[in-house]
Amino acid sequence: MIKYSIILAIALVLVGTSTKAQETLTLESAISLALENNLNIKVARKQADISANNATKGNAGLLPKLDASGGISYAQHTQDEVTSSAGVDLSYTLFDGFGRRFTYDILNLQKEQGALQARYNIESTISTVISAFYRLSETYDNVNTSSENVKISKERLQRNEAKYEFGGINKLDVLNAKVDFNRDSSNYLIAKQKYQEAIGDMNVYLGRPADTPFDLIPDASKFQTYNLEQMKEVTLQQNADYLLMAKEMEETEISLRKVKSSQLPSLNLRSGYTVYENEVAGSSSKGQLTGGISLSFNIFNGKQKKTDIANAHIQRDIALYNLENKQLSLEKDLINAYNDYQYNLKVLRLEEEALEAATLNFEQTKEYYQLGQVTSTTFREAQLNLTEARNNKAAARYQAKLSEVNLKKISGMLLN
Repeated sequence: MIKYSIILAIALVLVGTSTKAQETLTLESAISLALENNLNIKVARKQADISANNATKGNAGLLPKLDASGGISYAQHTQDEVTSSAGVDLSYTLFDGFGRRFTYDILNLQKEQGALQARYNIESTISTVISAFYRLSETYDNVNTSSENVKISKERLQRNEAKYEFGGINKLDVLNAKVDFNRDSSNYLIAKQKYQEAIGDMNVYLGRPADTPFDLIPDASKFQTYNLEQMKEVTLQQNADYLLMAKEMEETEISLRKVKSSQLPSLNLRSGYTVYENEVAGSSSKGQLTGGISLSFNIFNGKQKKTDIANAHIQRDIALYNLENKQLSLEKDLINAYNDYQYNLKVLRLEEEALEAATLNFEQTKEYYQLGQVTSTTFREAQLNLTEARNNKAAARYQAKLSEVNLKKISGMLLN
């Protein structure tokens, strides 16, 4: 009795430490915390900011360039001579076959690609957070099931010890009950340890120290119904990875036009103003204004332009093939995810029915056991069947939830 009392006391202490008033964590709050604190999400947003910062007319060469220069020199001959100068130079490309405009369009496309890439990374991280939350919930359920198992085994052990004292059973039944109680207590501690490990994983995904305490509120949301044909249309409109490839395809189209524009002449404007000052036995200064327009046109460069245009056509074709292949694979992944979701829902219904049967069987067996009409072995078997049914039902529910998360991620509906 002393040994199993110590084990039970340890278990109760562990339970007591988790029931103190502290932060509660739901699925919704976990997602909110991850969006705010997760470091991978912060990196994704910063990378999108870089793409947005690059999408400027200045980077595309659409704005004029203004430079300032100046200098001073000293020479000693028969007299001291000091010469200084300062000036500004303005240069601007008036026309380059619209190449700069195409560059600006590409930069804006890359800005959109950066936002889509950030969204894709955020969705992947949130998918991981949700999956971790469901794994945490499953370990939480396993702790509760193990705790209930310990209580049942303790009652059985105490009952057998009382019977043994009055000579109703032999010592072997008491020893068997004690072995079962110790095994269940050990399983409880193992379940508790896995739960604590899952808490640490969850906290890291939320961007905070692994030992941050919280009280878990498992997700009790209902399963949604989806129409596969409608989801196929939605997927092509919302899947971030597919939209990203579509933008890449669009970029190759603009790149092709940009390469073709290099066949046109280029017209450049240049202007400047310089002030010179020479101090020899007094001072003198003068200013000079310069300016001009230049036209350049490449007549022949070893067929390099022709090669560049041909390669741009090939790059566009490759992007088109990749996009078409992505569409096919995406539809395949969606169908598989949908079928997996439907399969897991069926498994869940079967496990729920199995749990109902196991619960009824255990209650009846327990009643018969207390009346002395069934053996300890039969009672133990009913107890283990109930434990297995509870664990299987919990695992089936969370597996169905994980498949639903995957379905939403593929269709681009995860963050809706």
